[in-house]
Formats: sequence, C-alpha cells, structure tokens
Amino acid sequence: MALPTLEIPVHSVELRDLNETVKYRPYTVKEEKALLMALESKSEKEIFETSIRCCDSCILTESVKIENLSLLDLETLIISIRSKSVGETVNFKATCEHCEKSMDLNLDLTKIKCEQPKEPQDKIMLDDTYGVKLKTPSLETVYAGIVNKTDDMISSILSCIDFLYDNETTYSFNDYTEEEKIEFIEKLSLDNVKQINDLFIDRLPKNVIDVSYKCPHCGEQNEKRMDNLLDFFT
Repeated sequence: MALPTLEIPVHSVELRDLNETVKYRPYTVKEEKALLMALESKSEKEIFETSIRCCDSCILTESVKIENLSLLDLETLIISIRSKSVGETVNFKATCEHCEKSMDLNLDLTKIKCEQPKEPQDKIMLDDTYGVKLKTPSLETVYAGIVNKTDDMISSILSCIDFLYDNETTYSFNDYTEEEKIEFIEKLSLDNVKQINDLFIDRLPKNVIDVSYKCPHCGEQNEKRMDNLLDFFT
C-alpha cells in the first residue's frame, strides 16, 4: 500500500508588473535542501539558478512563466514563497548610525511595500544624434550578467537597454553579442550613465521594508530602509 499524499496549502500573491494574482505553494523539504546546498556553495550562479528553479516549481498558475517575470515581480514572488515556507521574519545584522556598533535584528517580511517616487523616462538622448530606449530589466538579462560576471554598473545598464536609435536606424541590442554590448556601455560618458541612472533606473518601482530600531549599545533610535531584498534569499 502506497503512503498517502498530504495536501499542500495554496497561497496567492499579486504581482504588480504582471497585473495578475498568482497562486503558489511553499517549498518542499527537498527544495529547501537544494537551496541550502546552493548557499553553502557560495556560487552566485548556482544560488541564483537554484532559487529560480525552486520558485518556478512552486508556481501553480499555469499561465505564468517565471522567465517572463520582471525582477520586481520575481522578488515579490520569491519573498512571498519564502515567508510561507520558512517564516515571515529574516535575521540580519545592522549597524547603528550613531555609535557604529552592530546588532542582530529581525526583518518582518509582512511589512514589504512597493514604491515608485517618479515615472521612469524610457527614452534618453545620449548626444545630438543617438538616443537609447530603455526597458524594465528582465530575468534573462540579469542572469546573463551573473553568468558572465559583468561589472555591477555595466550589468545594471545592460539589463535595461532595449535599442539604440537615430533619425534613420534602430539598433536592437538583441542583435549584438554580449561583448559588443559591454564595449558600447564602457564607451558611454559619465554623464550618459548618470542620465540613465537618474531618469530611469532610480525611478523604477522597488520593494522596500522600513525598519525602526533602538540601538542596545548607545540607546539611539535608527531608521533604515531595506531595498535590496533579494540579497536575503539569493
């Protein structure tokens, strides 16, 4: 006689960019073991790949393909799955802004919120002739940056460029090799990079958690905004 199959709880989360409520299940013991083994490897590529595979296997809404999700939606989904699988708090170390001593704190994942201070400007002129069309970073482009160990600044811009254009021609970035695209970005001026960051990247919506805590060493109150939430899980 076969052992019975236990009923797995089903949860749902609303993904902003997808504009859809997605159903998912928590990690299984086997999947959590795979994640822990990936973390022990300290390989950024292995950690990222394992996290994506586990997340993909947990999605129950068949129409949703993880490779098509924006990074914002991916982060929301990973945090939601993690909170229902392991717990709604994450331990982390914080440094007091006043006495600079460290302490252990808990991050409450239920406090997550999405913020977007300004609307991104997705078309930016790089000079009098050429402009660049920008897009929300995809999982595919970010993964390529990890695999190729691309510099963080270059990888950030690379993941956002859709195409270059002038009055007569459009140059789709998909038509060029990784080396050609990186070479193009490395030749941008510092002012070009600042424009792309200020007018587009820094204006993209992001998940944040505001943390307020009193330092046990000096007694001063601290306010901290956590906006790199995937660092806790990948």
